[in-house]
Amino acid sequence: MEMSWPYPLHSKYNPDAVAADIDYSMTSPLSADGSNFPCKGYQNDRPKQIVETYTAGSSYNITLAGTATHKGGSCQISLSYDNGATFRVIKSMIGGCPLKDTYDFSVPSYAPNGNALLAWTWQNEVGNREFYMNCAEVNVVSGSQKRRRRRDVQSFDQLPFIWKANLEGINDCTTTEGDDPVYPNPGPDVEYGNGYSSSSASSPGTCDSATPFGQTYKDLGDSTISSPTDTDSPSSSGSIDSYSASDPTITTSAAPKAKSADSYSDDSMTESWNHGKGGYRNGHASDDSATESSDGGSHGLPGFMTKFGSDDSATEAWNRGGSTRPSDSPRARPASTDSRSTVTVTADCESTVIITVYPSATMTTSTTPGASATGSSRPPYATGSIEAVNAKYLPCVPGTFLCTSKTTFLTCNYNDGTIKSDETWVYSSRTERTVAAGMECLPVLAPYSSSTDQYDQQSGVKSGSYRDDRYIRERPDGDCDVDGSFKCSASGTQFSVCDHGGWAAMGAVAAGTTCSNGKILASS
Repeated sequence: MEMSWPYPLHSKYNPDAVAADIDYSMTSPLSADGSNFPCKGYQNDRPKQIVETYTAGSSYNITLAGTATHKGGSCQISLSYDNGATFRVIKSMIGGCPLKDTYDFSVPSYAPNGNALLAWTWQNEVGNREFYMNCAEVNVVSGSQKRRRRRDVQSFDQLPFIWKANLEGINDCTTTEGDDPVYPNPGPDVEYGNGYSSSSASSPGTCDSATPFGQTYKDLGDSTISSPTDTDSPSSSGSIDSYSASDPTITTSAAPKAKSADSYSDDSMTESWNHGKGGYRNGHASDDSATESSDGGSHGLPGFMTKFGSDDSATEAWNRGGSTRPSDSPRARPASTDSRSTVTVTADCESTVIITVYPSATMTTSTTPGASATGSSRPPYATGSIEAVNAKYLPCVPGTFLCTSKTTFLTCNYNDGTIKSDETWVYSSRTERTVAAGMECLPVLAPYSSSTDQYDQQSGVKSGSYRDDRYIRERPDGDCDVDGSFKCSASGTQFSVCDHGGWAAMGAVAAGTTCSNGKILASS
C-alpha cells in the first residue's frame, strides 16, 4: 500500500515528478534496521516541492493505492515542521487501516504556518513485522479563528509524537501478528475499526518518544520550527482525549491536481551524493543516496557533507565515476569571479571544511573543529552487568541509546518494575540488541539543552553532558581525530574523510587529481 494523495516525495502519481527520481518501491516498508527512517531521506530534497496547501482548521483527505492490505492494522497521519526530526499526530486510525481508500483528517486550527511534511505511517496486522511510511511536502496557512472545534489541546507542541515499531535502529518496540496496534497517545482525532474502540487496551512499550531522531534527519536550516524538541516524551504533553473527525460544517476536498513544483534555481540548489551511480545528482537525493544497504556495499557521503555549492571547475573535480551534469541543468552561482573557486561543505554540527581549488596548484583544506567525539575523546562502552550499567549511568534521557559494545546497545526505557530502582527511566536488560550487519554502535556525549535540562545529571558522565550513543554505518578503517581531514590510500588514487571520529571511505579521486599527504592535488 502507498499514499497516492497528497503526492508523496518521489511518487509515480505526481505528474510533475522527474522520471529518473520516481521510486517504484513506495509500497515497500522502511528498512527493518531503521536506516531510512523517516521518509527514506527524501525530505532532504531541495528545493522543496510543495504539492498542496492546507488551511488550518479545515478538513481534507489522504488517498491510498494498492491491494496488499495485510488485513489492515493501524495508521497515523502526522505533520513535521522540522524536516522530519519529529512528527506530531493529527489523526490516528486504530484497527482496520488501510482497508479504505480514503481517510479524512483535519488540520488543527493551531497548526503553525509554513512548509511541513505530511506523513502517513502504518503497522500491518499480518505478515512480516513492518513499518510503512510515505511523506508529502505541504504548506499550512492560517484559517479563520471564529470557529474552533473543542479539544483538550490548544497548541501544536502538545500533540503526541508518532508511534514507531519494527525499526531496530529507532527503538525496541515490535508489533504482534494478528493484533492491530492501539496507540496510547492517539492525538485529538481518532477513527476506530476492526472491533477496536476507545476501551481497547493500549499496546505496551514507550514507542512514541521523540528521540532518537531518524538516521536520515538533517537540519538544513530551513525548518519552520527552528529546533526540534529532542527529548520530549508523550507524558509531557498530558492526556489527549479522542474526538471524532466528523464535523458537518467543515468541508472535505477531493484530491486536485498538484500545483507545478518550483523550478530549480541557482540559490536553492543543493547536491547529494549518489553513491550507487557515481557522481552527484542535482537538487534531490535518490533512495540509494539517502540510505545504504548493510551488506558491505559502497560507502555513501559522510553525514557532514550535506550541502555543496561550486562553479564548474569544482563540480567537475568532484564529479567522480564519469557522471557529468546535464548541459541544461541549473548551476550554482560562483562565490567569486577570481581565478579560484571555493567549495563549502557544511557540517552537521561538527565542522566546516573549506576546499579551495587553484587552477594549477594544490587543493588545500582548512578545518574548523567541532564538538564531535573523535577517536581520542570518545566515551567508553558501557560494559558489565545490567546492574552495574544502571548504577553508573542513571538517570538516563528517555529514548537514548547506550552502547555496551561495538555491536550491542541498550535503550533508556520506562521502568515498569522489572528493574529494582527508584528511577523512572532505566536501561533494561531485555532491551539489549545487536546492530544489523554493516552497522555499529558509536558512543557519543551530548550537551544538556533547554529541552533536557529537566533531567538530573547522568552519573559516570562529565558534567553538563549525557550519553546519546548512535547507531551508525560500520567503519572498518578505524578511528580518526580531526573531523574533515583526509587520508590517502591506494597510492594516492583513493581517499577517506574523517567523519564523527571515524574514517569514511570516499573511493577514487577525480580524474586529473591525486591524493598526497592528506591533500587533493591537481595533476601536473
